[in-house]
Amino acid sequence: MNAVVKPEIIVTLNGEERRTVPSYDNEYVLMREKDFNVILDNTNLGIILAIISGHDHFAQIMKKTGLQRGKLSRHLRRLLNTGWVIKNGNRYLPSGRIYVAYDVKDVNGEIMLSISMSKGAFIDPFYGLVIINGEPLSNYCSTCPLRQVCVNNVKSLARKYNIELRGAEPSEAYVELFRELIRRDLIKRFRSGWRIVIRR
Repeated sequence: MNAVVKPEIIVTLNGEERRTVPSYDNEYVLMREKDFNVILDNTNLGIILAIISGHDHFAQIMKKTGLQRGKLSRHLRRLLNTGWVIKNGNRYLPSGRIYVAYDVKDVNGEIMLSISMSKGAFIDPFYGLVIINGEPLSNYCSTCPLRQVCVNNVKSLARKYNIELRGAEPSEAYVELFRELIRRDLIKRFRSGWRIVIRR
């Protein structure tokens, strides 16, 4: 699996169908920024990529990642507790398709939920995992050897989700794609009275 890993954007580029990603397009997972940041750890990222690629049982994940039993248990527990994965019988699965970081503020006695438009992730069952961790710098993609693969990937994703992109660089287009998914789907759901169930 090819991957572009930079501080602001992590993109996996594979082009092969993954079987463990939920088949619904609009399953959102809202998580605190602190919980979102768990995926930025290389070990946790490797585990979620193993799960997405179909290695969803403990022994399979252990073999794919090369982690020892105790270390894998700790990291899986962390991914479960922060909401990145769920456990279904003996299988570990991504908890959703789109992950959104939020912050809670108390403003003059009112609780405000602030959704980050520059911190989140989405999983496409064919195109892979994209993690947005802030604003990419200018010329972010110019020296990347996988630039053209990212261009093709983000254009395909934009066609699939019917989103018109204006970003010149792939990094800008990925951020734009993520923001449009949030604006178009999540905000509309909130406005229409979408029910939020909080589990802990």
